[in-house]
Formats: sequence, structure tokens, C-alpha cells
Amino acid sequence: MKNINISKKSIIVFIAIQVAIALLAFILFGLVPAHREAGKIKAVADLKSGGANAELPKETLNLIEEVRRSEHHEAYLRSTLKLSRKDSIALFIDLNDSIAFLSLKGVYLYQSKISKIKINKGLKKLPYFLRDSLYSGPLQVVEEVSSIEKFPIVVKKAPKDTTEANQSAPSLPIQNDVFVMFSFSNNMVIEIDQEEEELAGTRSAYRQYKRHYRRWFMSESISSLFDQERSGYIYHITIKLPREDARSIYRALPLKPFVVVRY
Repeated sequence: MKNINISKKSIIVFIAIQVAIALLAFILFGLVPAHREAGKIKAVADLKSGGANAELPKETLNLIEEVRRSEHHEAYLRSTLKLSRKDSIALFIDLNDSIAFLSLKGVYLYQSKISKIKINKGLKKLPYFLRDSLYSGPLQVVEEVSSIEKFPIVVKKAPKDTTEANQSAPSLPIQNDVFVMFSFSNNMVIEIDQEEEELAGTRSAYRQYKRHYRRWFMSESISSLFDQERSGYIYHITIKLPREDARSIYRALPLKPFVVVRY
């Protein structure tokens, strides 16, 4: 009987420790960065507006909002023009019209309808001028995590006949579910997920992708705690596309592609 009581005590202590660790992680990596970032956003917004917007008539506030939207569209067009001078395919995410498309030198190559958009609260609260200057783009991917592979690129001389061509053809990668995470140097993360709920591949492959993502997120959160120049808050956008469209878009993009977002 005594052994049973000790065992129960051990279990209770273990659970209490786990709960305490989870709570501490939530405070360090969730509440503290979010609170710090909210303070920064409020300070910048108050400085830009002079703290006087609340005293203006409703009609004037609506006009200011319309002007800010126009300025945002102008910033988006400037990003588009800037990327048109580059020789690589870029990804454009238009949250306003719910479309994602590939573009090369200003020419649309492929387009897909976004079925679902998720933006975290910090990004929603950013003023237009701050969002445009920091997070519209062009943003270049610095790191990515993906559940699928890109096709291998093989450069070689032309084969002599069809038999040699078939022998030298690269084997296609296994086509599983499509979940992609792009991270940028300014604490922005963009996820492209398939809209299909039912997995085409194995659940273990999906869990492996999630593990890689969680490791990256934890590493970034810990690093930002010791870096005064970084807020520690991750601005996050998730869009969902049809599985085949998401796969085609990801495979067409170069390594470390440029991304432009229109909010």
C-alpha cells in the first residue's frame, strides 16, 4: 500500500513539473514577445498619427483609411515593378483578392485560388505604413521547411537515342501531402498548406514536417530572447491552396525565392 502511495505522489509531481514547464514556455515564447511587440506597435502608431485620429470626425477617418489603402496598393505595385527586373520566378500572395500566383518579369505564369487565410493578431494590428515598409516585400526566403521535395535538376548532354534518354531520366520524388513553411529575416513566416483535410500520404510524414517546424520555431524563439534587435514575436500568415496547385507552385519556385504580399 505504501508503494502505491509513493507511485501516485511521483506521478503528481511529474505532472506538476510538466505543467510548470509548459506554462513557463508559454510566458517566455508567447506572452512576453507579444506584449513587447504590442507596445512597439502602439508607440509607432501614436507617433505616426500624432495621437489625434481619435478626435477626428468619422468622415475624415474614413478618408484617411482610404488614403492608407491606396498607399498600400502603391507599395504593392512598387514591389511588383522591382521584381520585374529580376530573372527568377517570384511568388505573389494577394490576400485582398485571395489568389496566389507565380510571376516572371511581370508575366503571370500560374495562378491558384486561396481557399483559407489565417493571419496572427500581431500582423493584423500593424498599421498600414508599418506593414508596407516591413512585410509587403519583396521578401527573400532565408529558410524553408517542406513536406515534399523539389524535382532534381540534372544538366547533361543530349542523349544519342530514346533508350539512353530513358536511362538517364531522374526518378520522380514521392508525391505526398503539401505543407511548406517560408521564413524571412524580419520575423515573418508564411505557410502554404494544402486545403484537403484528408492526407494523401502517411500521417508519420506529416508529423515529421510538424516536428521540423516546431524545432525551427523553438530555435528562433530562444535566439530572439538574447538578441535585443529582434522582437521575439513571429508574424505569421497561413494560406491554403488545392494540393496539386500548392505542389506546382512550390516546385516551380527557385531556392530562396522572393515573395510579395498584398494585404
